[in-house]
Amino acid sequence: MKSLRYLVPSGITLLALACGIIAAVYGAKGDPVEGSWWVLYATILDRMDGLAARALNACTQFGVWLDSTSDFVAFGVAPAFLFLGTSPTGFEPILVLPMAIYIAACGVRLTRFSLQEAQHEFSGAPSTLVGGVYAVGINVALIHGVSGEDYLWLFALVLVIFSLAMNTSWLRYGKVGGLATPWLNYLGITVVAACALCIVLRILPEFVFGASFLVMITAPFMATAEK
Repeated sequence: MKSLRYLVPSGITLLALACGIIAAVYGAKGDPVEGSWWVLYATILDRMDGLAARALNACTQFGVWLDSTSDFVAFGVAPAFLFLGTSPTGFEPILVLPMAIYIAACGVRLTRFSLQEAQHEFSGAPSTLVGGVYAVGINVALIHGVSGEDYLWLFALVLVIFSLAMNTSWLRYGKVGGLATPWLNYLGITVVAACALCIVLRILPEFVFGASFLVMITAPFMATAEK
């Protein structure tokens, strides 16, 4: 029976992986708005599996690598296919370049994360945050009429910029709950909880985008303030 506790975090991770696959399928079918919600579901599950593993004392090396695989699909492959879904003409060979750059950058970032895992601070923007911000950004852009017909180049440019952000060594990100002051920790946890509620209810994607993008650009300064 003791071994059953290991199934809980792994099961949550597999759900996140499934969300990433579903998101990629929606992107490939030309429905990136629906696909973006599934990437956002994966961001919640990605947080939950770690919490469950620590609460149940079920942290294993297998779980670490399974989580990395799930992250690669949900926050690497899936956002790239959401970008593909914004193309008004469907697949074009030229679209492979920004997609490949982003997917490769995510793979490198996750590998580096595995090597830095014992640290309290990490270099480069987390793939979960980057993938989530890109997904909800696509959602907000499309529902407000910013279509790939006119702005496909912008979606591609942001995808490449986010690729660089994941692998920029001077960008330092601390863990939630390990920021410089208690009030920053409380604020961070409150924002995460509010975003999670909006995602579950599928409301206010604008708030989710604004809050998560603000975290992405300000968190490195908060991490620096710790020193």
